[in-house]
Amino acid sequence: MATPSPNAAFYFSGHNYRTAGDGVVGRQSASGGFLRGFIHHGGIERLQIYADSLEAVDEFQAFVGDTGGDPENIGINLPMTTGNLSHIGTLFRPGPDIGSLAWRRRYFDQAGFSICGITHTIYETMALNVLGNILTAPVQPWDALVCTSKCVKGVIERLLDGWCEYLNARFGGTATIPCQLPIIPLGVDSQTYAARGGDSEARADLRSRMGIADGDIALLYAGRLDHVEKANPVPMYLAAETTQKASSRKIHLIQAGQASTPEMETAFKEAATAFAPSITHHFIDGAMTELYDKVWAAGDIFISLSDNIQESFGLTPIEAMAAGLPAVVSDYDGYRESVRDGIDGFCIPTTAPPPGAGAELGFLYHTGYAPYSAFTGAASQSTAVDIAACAEKLGLLIGNEDLRRKFGEAGQQRAAEIYDWRHVVAAHQALWSELAEMRNSEAERIALPTGAQPYPMAPDPFALFTDHPSSLIAGDAVVSANAGSTVFLRQFRSSELSTPLAAVLMDEAATLALLEKLSTNGTYAVSSLSGDLAPEKLAPFYLTLGWLAKMGLISVSPAKTTGGADIPFGVSETWKTLTGG
Repeated sequence: MATPSPNAAFYFSGHNYRTAGDGVVGRQSASGGFLRGFIHHGGIERLQIYADSLEAVDEFQAFVGDTGGDPENIGINLPMTTGNLSHIGTLFRPGPDIGSLAWRRRYFDQAGFSICGITHTIYETMALNVLGNILTAPVQPWDALVCTSKCVKGVIERLLDGWCEYLNARFGGTATIPCQLPIIPLGVDSQTYAARGGDSEARADLRSRMGIADGDIALLYAGRLDHVEKANPVPMYLAAETTQKASSRKIHLIQAGQASTPEMETAFKEAATAFAPSITHHFIDGAMTELYDKVWAAGDIFISLSDNIQESFGLTPIEAMAAGLPAVVSDYDGYRESVRDGIDGFCIPTTAPPPGAGAELGFLYHTGYAPYSAFTGAASQSTAVDIAACAEKLGLLIGNEDLRRKFGEAGQQRAAEIYDWRHVVAAHQALWSELAEMRNSEAERIALPTGAQPYPMAPDPFALFTDHPSSLIAGDAVVSANAGSTVFLRQFRSSELSTPLAAVLMDEAATLALLEKLSTNGTYAVSSLSGDLAPEKLAPFYLTLGWLAKMGLISVSPAKTTGGADIPFGVSETWKTLTGG
């Protein structure tokens, strides 16, 4: 009986949770923010990590310590102890690949715990592949892929429904999406951004450094500077230029973030001057935290005209709202669900070609002829943002301080009430409890038949290659100790060449006892030696017999009958302590 729990084991790789430094992207910032939010608002006494290496455990402990948690009070779960996750209830992965984890779970208990992933970028080859794998992996109804917006959920459903149609036509059947697709947005630490946005000293300092007078207006764009994978800045430049020509107020444009390449940074600066020559431009390196944190106070209006299929949610508008800035954003992807048009800011209309116009783009990317940046850039260059409408809305805000304040206050309240991590974390915890209830009420799909390989594409090598050797060490095969076997055992055990992976074998003491038994009492049928062993001891026993024969410490007479042995899946105690590989 599954018991609802507010806790989850976090599948952790330090790279996925980076929130500072060069090259940080949105999904890393979101993942790191969620884990920090969970540490502060989850109400959990003991954090749990699921990691593929002990190095990742060290990184997790450092992250927890830096966040103000207790790095010593952590439950550690490695791949070979996956079954222990049943005591926690949920395994959370900061990405969409829940299928590969479902295969791992199949070795233990498919109803033992739920797997919960989350969407970020969708149209990368790796992301598409892992999404498609959800339909063929043993994903269960009590698993979930969190969609960060209604738009994202629609994309996921169209993608997987199309794959279901193909699978049904190819093999027959009625394939459907096997997991839950709840909508939970990304979040922010609203108090932190409110403090940054309201910091009058930071505002005065940064505006003074950049030469922004009290009567000037500062537009703020925050995020990665990448015209092919984030947002093409030209419409923003053109709208700002149009607005400046119609306004008596001097307009500055602050672009705060990191360019994907030095060449791209140069291109941004050249385009800014070319397409918005009347605007005073400022570029702030996003890696310079001391300056970047001040831009939320220095700005008067936040602007971000997303036009890219790489973007799925958009975190910076939420950060801007939390900082108290009115937002001018494109009516596109998750932006339209975050910013309420006419309440928190303005959503600028967008338009794009109809279905069918991009089939060639998909083909070129699929074949590898077009790299991801060329593919997304090609889609972006034909996705238009209404420049005239944007200029009009910017003009309204520039000319109306009360409206700017009204929108900023409404957005700040919305960020605190909807997007603060305490609410987002609570929504995830409520989902995990719902999934636990489903483990009690829903039937298991694709149960593992007795004796079947849990993951057909990673089978037992001795099963897959069973016809390679002349005979098998099983059943009525007879084994006997060779002269000096007990004397040479330790020498062979200590050699890296003769024993490259001792963890899967019986330990040295048990192996010595086996050899002494064979030396004292003569020959034994394998079945008679294995008969009294506990199920979890069988695999190490057979592997050890093979190793002893390989080293010439025992002799094996082939079995007279064919057939294998009934050996259940198990994990050696020694192997459980290793790093997963």
